[in-house]
Amino acid sequence: MTFKPPFYEQILELALTMTSEPSKKVYWEAHNKLRDICETHKNSTLDHPFQWETLADFTIDSGEQLTAYFVALELAQKYELLEYIESVATEISEIYLSQSDKGHALTYSKIAKDATLGLQSEKVNSRIVQTRT
Repeated sequence: MTFKPPFYEQILELALTMTSEPSKKVYWEAHNKLRDICETHKNSTLDHPFQWETLADFTIDSGEQLTAYFVALELAQKYELLEYIESVATEISEIYLSQSDKGHALTYSKIAKDATLGLQSEKVNSRIVQTRT
């Protein structure tokens, strides 16, 4: 699952629009297009945590935001994408912390930490393999 989604560039374009567009109408049009991409590809071979994490990043309602982050986290864990696990779990932890839910915040903080340790281990192992060849 290391492929770059065919709509990767489109998602980046929509994110740029939402970041830089002063018009609320244009913002919500871009947001809805992003949501459509996520929903259209949900549970397909083109489903990817990148699209869900991006949707969550630009979602205002914390409940909807958590829903999108949970989909992203589930996909990241399914395909063992440690970078996504780390970033999404961190975002989830921060949401729970902002809601004073320290128990859930700690749970997702630990998931992010484990992913970080896994990433560091992968990098070390990669360096060892490179020096041996």
